[in-house]
Amino acid sequence: MRRAERVPDMVCVRVTRACNARCSFCLAPPDGNHPNTDTLQRRIDWLFGHGMRVVHFCGGEPTLHPGLPRLLAQVRAHAARGTRLTTNGIVMPDAVLDELRASEARVKVSVHGDAAHHDHIVGRPVHDAVVRTIQRLVSRNVHTTVQTTMLASNPEGFDAVLKLSLELGVHGLTVMPFIPRGSGLNRADDFALSEAQRRQARARVRQARRAFSGRLDLRWIDLVTKPFYVLEPDGRLVIEGRSERFDVELTQLGAPSEARAISPTSTGRPPQPGSR
Repeated sequence: MRRAERVPDMVCVRVTRACNARCSFCLAPPDGNHPNTDTLQRRIDWLFGHGMRVVHFCGGEPTLHPGLPRLLAQVRAHAARGTRLTTNGIVMPDAVLDELRASEARVKVSVHGDAAHHDHIVGRPVHDAVVRTIQRLVSRNVHTTVQTTMLASNPEGFDAVLKLSLELGVHGLTVMPFIPRGSGLNRADDFALSEAQRRQARARVRQARRAFSGRLDLRWIDLVTKPFYVLEPDGRLVIEGRSERFDVELTQLGAPSEARAISPTSTGRPPQPGSR
C-alpha cells in the first residue's frame, strides 16, 4: 500500500453526534447522526487495516452510545497502542468504566470553570456529576486528564479548573483556546481570545506547568496548529481546520468494500487544514 493511501497514526472516531449537553462553543454539535455498533466496528476495522494505531473516541458524547463497551473491547482485541476517550463526564456507565480500565485507556473529561460557570456553559446543572465521574475514574486507576476551553469571557476559569484538577488528583490538565467551529462559529465575538490574551494564557499555563511539575501534567493544545483527523458519524474521514469551511475530506467510509482510497497529493501527504 502506498504511503498516501494510509490513514494517520491516530484518528478521532466520533461514534455519535448525540449529546446530553448543549455547550455554547461545541465543536461538533448534535445533528441526529448515531450509527449502529456494527457499522462503527466495520469502520474501525477498516481504519486499523489502513494504518491507524490509536483510536480516540469522541462525539457528540460517546458514553451515550450503547455500543461503546463493544467498541472499546474491539480496539483492545486489535492490540492497539492506545485508546483515548473524551467525555463531558455527565454519565459514565459501569460497563464503559470497566472497559476503560481493561484497555488502559486515557480519558479526558471536560470541565470549563467553577460550578456556576461550567453549568452555564453546558446548559445543565451537572458540575457535581462530572466531579463524581472523575473521582470514579481516578479511583479505578484510569489515566484521567481534565480538559478545559479557554474563553475570553472567562479568563479566571483556568484557575478554578487548575485548583479542581489538583484536588482530584488527576494526571493532567489540557488547556485549549476557543475555536470558532460548530456552535461557537457565531460566538467568536464573545469567546475568541485576542492575540494578547492568547499569549497571556499560554504564559499562565507554562508558569503553572513549572509550579506543579511532578503533580500535574499541564499542556496547551491549539487544534488549529496541527492536522486533526476525524471520522464523522456519517462516515467521512476529514482533516479539521480552524472552521468547517477549511475542512478537507479524505475519504468516505461505507462497507469496507465501498470505501474509496485516500487521494494522494503531489507531496504524498494529506493536505493541511486551510490549504484550500
